[in-house]
Amino acid sequence: MTRRALCLVATASICVATVVGLTAAAPAAAPSRLLVGGLEFRLTLSRSAVKPGRVTIQLQNRGEDDHDLRLQRITNRPDAPVARWAVTKPGDVTSLTVRLSRGRYRLWCSLPSHRELGMRATLRVSGSR
Repeated sequence: MTRRALCLVATASICVATVVGLTAAAPAAAPSRLLVGGLEFRLTLSRSAVKPGRVTIQLQNRGEDDHDLRLQRITNRPDAPVARWAVTKPGDVTSLTVRLSRGRYRLWCSLPSHRELGMRATLRVSGSR
């Protein structure tokens, strides 16, 4: 082999190794995000639907009272798991990353009478990741 051919083979090998290394080292997909605004007495979602998989949900308390957040898949099972955010003070943000599968989820503030006064919403999880 000529010196030029050896250089081309070496350069091609380095390029292939670099591409393979970058592909193998690529990080997992970042979770999608959803912002839930809490204000006396309603919840506002930044969007009505997300894709299945990991989702970081942030509760932003825009009100004057403390609020928290609960999330539960809407099913016929009363014992379906409930995700719980800590009580969030006015002006603060609390985040939680959860894994959601297809379906509908209810969100609400669990502090006394807040849900009944309107602090509830529904989130759709549809499509594919």
